[in-house]
Amino acid sequence: MNKNMLRRAAFGAIVLIATLTSAVAQEWPSRNVTVILPLPAGVASDVIARVIFEQVGKQVGQTFVIENRPGAGGTIGANTVAKAAPDGHTILVYGSIAAANALYTKLPYDTVNDFTPVVVFGQTPLVVVTGPGRYKSLQELVATAKAKPGVLNYSTVGVG
Repeated sequence: MNKNMLRRAAFGAIVLIATLTSAVAQEWPSRNVTVILPLPAGVASDVIARVIFEQVGKQVGQTFVIENRPGAGGTIGANTVAKAAPDGHTILVYGSIAAANALYTKLPYDTVNDFTPVVVFGQTPLVVVTGPGRYKSLQELVATAKAKPGVLNYSTVGVG
């Protein structure tokens, strides 16, 4: 190769490299993130989400807005997220989404295909409380409930 050809090749390579655009991942988040919690404000999941996303917001430099959308066993909030743009700016915080398939014959979303699990950031224990001395174990309580349907009352944060 003579010097002219080498210069032309080098110049051509520089021009080619300068004109190529590299694939750059879009920065996330590019705006505020909406965090949908399909439970009432004040429950353990709400408190955990608020604490975690306040810190995440500080670390990534964006605001994470918690929206409580309770109702219909979580399906109202879950449907909001399922129908949102799949850009990562709407997040569902809910641990019982799979229960909806067992509770409802028709859902406005596909539990398996409309959501992508990202991270587990907490677990909430289940506590069963009864009057003192009424039952010696959870098994005894369940046996009584089965033997006498409709006699015992209970409270829960949602359906299921």
